[in-house]
Amino acid sequence: MGNRQWKRPAGLLATTLALATALAACSGSNEEPAGTSSQSNESAGTETASPSGAAPEKGEPLGKFDPPIEITTVKSLDDGSMKFPAGESIDNNLWTQGLEQELGVKLKVEWLVPDNQYEQKLNVTIASDDLPDITLVNAVQLKQLVDNDMVEDMTAAYEAYKSELTDKLMTSDGGIGLKQATFDGKLLAIPAMNGALDSAPVLWVRKDWLDNVGMQPPKTMDDLYAIAQAFTESDPDRNGQKDTYGLGLQKELFGGQYVLNGFFNGYHAVTGMPGNLLWNKDGDGKLILGYVQPEAKTALGKLADMYKAGYIEKDFAVKDGGKVSESVVSEKIGMFYGQHWNAFLPLPDAVKKNPQADWRPYAIPSVDGTVTAENVLGVSNFYVVRKGMKTPEAAVKILNYFLNKQNPMSENYDARYHNGPNYPEESHSEYKYSPISVFHPQQNILIHRGIVEFGRTRDPQSLSAWNQGNENDLKQFTENFDGEGGEGKAGGVKTENWPGWIWVGPFGAYSVVNEYVEKGQIVEPVFYGAPTPTMTAKQSTLEKLVLENYTKFIMGVTPIEQFDSFVQNWNSLGGAEITTEVNEWAASQK
Repeated sequence: MGNRQWKRPAGLLATTLALATALAACSGSNEEPAGTSSQSNESAGTETASPSGAAPEKGEPLGKFDPPIEITTVKSLDDGSMKFPAGESIDNNLWTQGLEQELGVKLKVEWLVPDNQYEQKLNVTIASDDLPDITLVNAVQLKQLVDNDMVEDMTAAYEAYKSELTDKLMTSDGGIGLKQATFDGKLLAIPAMNGALDSAPVLWVRKDWLDNVGMQPPKTMDDLYAIAQAFTESDPDRNGQKDTYGLGLQKELFGGQYVLNGFFNGYHAVTGMPGNLLWNKDGDGKLILGYVQPEAKTALGKLADMYKAGYIEKDFAVKDGGKVSESVVSEKIGMFYGQHWNAFLPLPDAVKKNPQADWRPYAIPSVDGTVTAENVLGVSNFYVVRKGMKTPEAAVKILNYFLNKQNPMSENYDARYHNGPNYPEESHSEYKYSPISVFHPQQNILIHRGIVEFGRTRDPQSLSAWNQGNENDLKQFTENFDGEGGEGKAGGVKTENWPGWIWVGPFGAYSVVNEYVEKGQIVEPVFYGAPTPTMTAKQSTLEKLVLENYTKFIMGVTPIEQFDSFVQNWNSLGGAEITTEVNEWAASQK
C-alpha cells in the first residue's frame, strides 16, 4: 500500500472474461487472526528444469531455475494500467524483474490488449492452437481446452511445489475452486481465487438528496420506488429544473454497476452475471435460474412502471457503464445498484466535482423486509498451462512467488508488489503485471473489520494482516471516527482518503456486506461444476435472449404479460436442457 491511499480492492480485476469476485456466504471459519503469518521463509534453492513428460520431484516452492527458462503468457489490462509509470513496461516492471532474478524465469508477454478486447483475442488464439505457456481463461474456455486435450495435467506439479501459504489460500474456500479445476481426478488448471463477497449488491444513494426531499433510506421496494419518484420529480438538487433521474441503469442490465442484480434480489430473484450465472434451489430442492422465475416477472413489471414514469433515463439501452458514470458525476442520477468497488469508481469523481455530494452505501431493500443478497462464485477464471510445456512446475512457483510477495500473511510481504513504487498514480496497481495472481477470499472484509476495531481501540495490533502497516492512513482517518465507540461519521470527511473510508470504513460499502454475512442474508451458489454440454453450446445465445427480452419488457416494447412466452422460448432454445444437466450434476454430488 502507498502512503496516501488505501490499497485498491482486488475486486477491481474485472475483465471481459467477467472475472467474478465472489463465492457466497463466507464464514469466519476461514479468517486469519490479526497479524498471522502462514508461510515460513521458504529457501530459494537452485533447480534445473524437469524433463518433458516426467513428474517433477518434490522441490523448493521458490527454487530458482538454473539455467533460467523463458515463460510466455498473454495479458489484458484496464485503461489506467496500460499507462506504465516512467521506466516500466509490460516486459519490464517489478514483477518481471523479480521473477527473473529470484526464480530464473524470464517472462515474455506475447500480446497485450485492453480488457474489453481480451476474450475475443484469446478465442482467436485458442482456435489457432497457439496458446502461450500460461493463459488466463474463463470456465467455458477451460472446458473447451480440456475437451480438446490442450492443457497440461498439473496434479503432480502442484502437489510437489505448492507452498504452505499457497495450500492454505487455495483451500480457504472449502476447496470449491480446486474442484472446479479438476476433471476426472486431474487438476487441469489453477483457479484464479478472488474475493468471496465482492459481487454482493450494494445500493448507493445520494443522502443529501434524501434530506432535500425529506425521505429516509429505503427499506422496502415501495420505499425505493417512492425515492426514485422524488429524485425525478421533486427537484432533489434544488436547481429549479426537472433534470434528474431516480435510478441509474446501463444497457448490460446485470453484472457490476448500474445493473439490476440488487433490484431483482429485492423480489427474491437471484440472477448472477453473464458468464457466471447463479443457480439456487427452489422449495423442493431443485436447482433453478432466477431469470425465468415468477419473481423476475414481478421485478420487470415494476421496472417497466418506473421507466414509463421517467424515473430511468430513456436512452439507458444504448448507454454503457462509462456513460452512466458521466450522468452520476454530472449529478443527474441519485441512486444506483452497484458493488463495493464503486467507492473508487465513479464516486470519487462525483465528490471531487461537488464535495457536498453525500453518496452513501445501503443494504438492498426488499419487497417483504427479508434481504436476499446474491454472490456469484469466487472462481470464474483459471490459469492453464499449455499441453507439453517442459516446466509445468514453473506455474506453481510463480503462484507461490505472487503470494510470497503480495499476500500480507507472508513474512516476505512487500507492499510495492501490490501498488508499485509510484503509487498512487491513477489506476496503477503493480499486482496486475504478474502472470498469475490470486487473492484471499476474505481479505476485503478483514480490512473492514480491522478498521472498525481500530476505531474502537486505536490499537494497530487490532488490525488484520491486510491492515498492518497502514497506520499513517488510519491516522488520517481519525477525524472520521467519533471517539466514543469509534463508530465514525457515516459520510466521512471528504479528504483524499474518502474513497477508502466509504469502501471499508464503519459505514462503508463493506459494512453493508458484513451486515449481510452476520445476518445470514447471502445467497450461496449451489452449482460450481464445469459448464455442461448445452451450456457450452447455447448459454451465450440464451444470455442474449434474456438481455434483449428484458430490455423490451422494461421499455414497454413488449408487454410484461408476454413473460411466460419468453420463458417458454428460453426453455425450448436450451434452457430446459441446461436445467436438467445442472440438476443431474447436483444429484451426482450427493
